[in-house]
Amino acid sequence: MVSYATSPAAELYFASDPKPAQPPTANLALENGSFLQVEFVGILKGAKEPDLARKFVDYMLSVAFQNDIPLQMWVYPSNAQAPLPDIFQKWAPVPAKPLTLSPSMIDTGRDGWIRTWTQVVLR
Repeated sequence: MVSYATSPAAELYFASDPKPAQPPTANLALENGSFLQVEFVGILKGAKEPDLARKFVDYMLSVAFQNDIPLQMWVYPSNAQAPLPDIFQKWAPVPAKPLTLSPSMIDTGRDGWIRTWTQVVLR
């Protein structure tokens, strides 16, 4: 199964009673075996309320907001001052060496990769 690095933690967190001692899946955390999906927030050029938008972005980057992200969105916080919850530390450690690809490489290869993936998986 291919999923997110945080999936084992989410599976355990949401498991019904009796909760298992460990998640039913695992994260291999192989070097270059994961890809970081980065989610962004930004302010559009020409925004009607740029100062208010900046305040909202600042709030989203605050420790208070970032502390709430892991158990709500099942993603890692972007603010290094926001500690990972215990369940993340045990079952969803941040990948040490994720694969990185440039946006242009992704744009060039995306359609072919999806076709190949679909052919392999849906045989």
